[in-house]
Amino acid sequence: MRKQLPAGKGSIALDAPAVHVSEASQQSAAFDVVVIGAGLGGLLSAAELLRRGKRVCVIERLPHCGGRFTAKTFQGVQVSTGAVHMVPFGSSGVLSRMLSRLNVPHRFFDADVFGSFHVHGKQYRSRGLLGVFKFLGLRQFFWFTRLGYLMFLHPVPPGELRLPFATWLARHIDVRRNPQLVAFFERISRFALSLELSQVSTAEVIETTKNMFSYGAPAIVEGGCGNLTQQLEQYIRNHSCELRLSCDVLQILQEDGRVIGVRVRNRASGEETQINAPLVVSDIGPRATNALLRGHRITQAEVLKSDDDVLSSTDRALTEAVGFKVHILSDVSLIPHRGIMYCLDTQRIAGMVQPTNSDPSLAPPGKHLLISHQVIQSNNIEEERALALADLHMLF
Repeated sequence: MRKQLPAGKGSIALDAPAVHVSEASQQSAAFDVVVIGAGLGGLLSAAELLRRGKRVCVIERLPHCGGRFTAKTFQGVQVSTGAVHMVPFGSSGVLSRMLSRLNVPHRFFDADVFGSFHVHGKQYRSRGLLGVFKFLGLRQFFWFTRLGYLMFLHPVPPGELRLPFATWLARHIDVRRNPQLVAFFERISRFALSLELSQVSTAEVIETTKNMFSYGAPAIVEGGCGNLTQQLEQYIRNHSCELRLSCDVLQILQEDGRVIGVRVRNRASGEETQINAPLVVSDIGPRATNALLRGHRITQAEVLKSDDDVLSSTDRALTEAVGFKVHILSDVSLIPHRGIMYCLDTQRIAGMVQPTNSDPSLAPPGKHLLISHQVIQSNNIEEERALALADLHMLF
């Protein structure tokens, strides 16, 4: 049985009742829960389960925690591994409340705007959603408000909720006559979810937008994303979590259709062991998790591939969020606020942030750090990089 743990963003929980374990298996380590992946979702899941008194083992293939939510210091710059030093919904959001419940030290710098929008060669600053009138114009703004009515004030039929948002959008507006309006939704989806509108359901777009109204825009993490995962790592270590770094999970073990644990290999020694647990939480993505259930490991290169001829029918049904970032160090400030600049007239870049507006320590003194984000739309990384650089030259 699969279910989503509220504690771990992107985590997949595989639950099983107690089962008979062979004598050979009893010689292996046993826990209440095994967590695969020590990224933000895995660490949060482990921390919450430890708070509830569970015996937890966290397995991470890298020699450090954090995954896509940490950073490396390069010439005085905090270069993030995946995130842009931001968390969704800021200091009033679910993540902040969870960290407070765990007594994990943290500070989030809330955005001072809904965002800004680079379109028509200019940057339009918007404190709220109605500020999009500045660049949409009267006709497209009418359709913007019409969509808002259909999404939030009018019952959406269940059949439409299941539609890809791109399909739902095309049913209600002329997408060719409303390019900036389509780009508005498209860039937010790409930046926030690393997904195209064709890959996200109408229900998810509506729910995400409601959360934005309730909790506000994303916020910058004080000290960067690496500081937050370091605090979580310290928490789980202090609460007797067994943390196994530099270990590969080879397989999620099953018996009679139920999960019973994992098979693990130490990357340094090559030693393989079995870890028994009736609950496995995976924070490594849907395709990699599905592969482990079949006894197969997916490499990072395979995750980036999207060709139908290299994907199984099951893999094609699983949506993987894959993004690409560029870090820029500038002598002058290029984004005049603490929020996101969405780029509606670019080829690839969906949005940019300047996290040093909130925390100057993320870059050397007197410097400004900017981070762009885009969805990878092809298997050619060099082409994606070239298009990102072309966008940056156009923007600045």
